[in-house]
Amino acid sequence: MKQLMTAAAAVTLVFGVAACGETAEAPAETGLSGTWKANVESAEFENSVNSYTVADGTYTCNHCMPPFSVTADGEWQSVERPGVDNLKVTIVDDSTLESSSRKGEEVLGESVWNVSEDGQTMTLSWTNFRGDETTNGSTTYARASAGPDGSHAVSGEWTVSQLGEMSDAAVTWTYTIDGDTITSTGNSGGYTATLGGDPVTPEDDDTGRVLAVEKTGENSYRETYSRDGEVINVLDLTVDGDTLSGVSTDPRDGSTVRWTATRQ
Repeated sequence: MKQLMTAAAAVTLVFGVAACGETAEAPAETGLSGTWKANVESAEFENSVNSYTVADGTYTCNHCMPPFSVTADGEWQSVERPGVDNLKVTIVDDSTLESSSRKGEEVLGESVWNVSEDGQTMTLSWTNFRGDETTNGSTTYARASAGPDGSHAVSGEWTVSQLGEMSDAAVTWTYTIDGDTITSTGNSGGYTATLGGDPVTPEDDDTGRVLAVEKTGENSYRETYSRDGEVINVLDLTVDGDTLSGVSTDPRDGSTVRWTATRQ
């Protein structure tokens, strides 16, 4: 969820300090520091099209960078993808697929893809096993174009129409700022970086990503993610009281996700 909603779950408490010998209430958190929960219904996707082809027993992800194909026979297939070395795609019936990913012997996640009877809607229900807590959720897509004649119903181009309910742990995270040090913690890991400093590797990240964080205004920040010297995502964050607004952009294809989160 990092690129989609900014991060995933953990809780860090900030305690108030007694003043003048009297017990004081914990002060309200201000700025970016604090625990945030993404408002799933606020997500807006721009220039974001997912494209798949499932035909002749082969699954192809056309929009992936770079595109790739695996045999859709329900067996583990070797792939060279960041953080993933095996995928399994199973054709359940004419409207349903199942997929799984793993790294070594660790299964990372599972998904069920189901296309509606009229072929115009697809629901992807997912489970993520990585992190301190297993999380799950769903995404509903609207068809943008049909796949090749004779291909599986999943084939074609799709745009996100709605994010379904997700586990709280998947959409809750904490930022802590101490001087020029910023720390992000969540269910799937986090990072500690120096504002305006060198890029760092996120905790538990085995995809080759690094990120640099900078303060761009009084209440705004930017996280820049790159891999092998190429920028793959830029996340701009703006705080307005108890609302955090995020704009996540992939400069490689211009796709953008906008969302808000609420201070907890």
